Amino acid sequence: MRIRSILSLAAAAVAVAALATPAQAADAADGAYFIRDVRTGACLAGGEGPLGGHIEPCNPGTVWEVRNQGDGLAQIVEARGGNRCLALSPIRIYPPAVWVDECGRQPDRWTIQGEASQEPVAIALGRGELGNLTTEGHRAVLSPDGGPQWIMQRLG
Repeated sequence: MRIRSILSLAAAAVAVAALATPAQAADAADGAYFIRDVRTGACLAGGEGPLGGHIEPCNPGTVWEVRNQGDGLAQIVEARGGNRCLALSPIRIYPPAVWVDECGRQPDRWTIQGEASQEPVAIALGRGELGNLTTEGHRAVLSPDGGPQWIMQRLG
């Protein structure tokens, strides 16, 4: 009887963990996107310098490619060429800033929580342990309080 109770608890824990795992839009969402802030409609842009991530009117320079990494994580790559990914800035400030750097140089693998076709989604660095992508004024930053605030507008 005691073993059956333990097995029931273990099965319930597995079921709860499965339900708590966010949908990974990155698994099915490779392609080019505008990543729009749901509040303003403006787009995520890479910008220049270590505090470069910011929000600006959507334009050809604010197009991103989502590249699924096969493990539920994705890289968000500038579509205008090169191998530059949205990443954690090396400048240690609070809230942590994002910028664009050579892919693989800084933490640059993201979890897209939700379905890209069902708006909005949350975008978290890593599996969320490093925070969610959000805005502070016109800057893009990471915050433990960030949530679903991005519209993934597929292009093409």
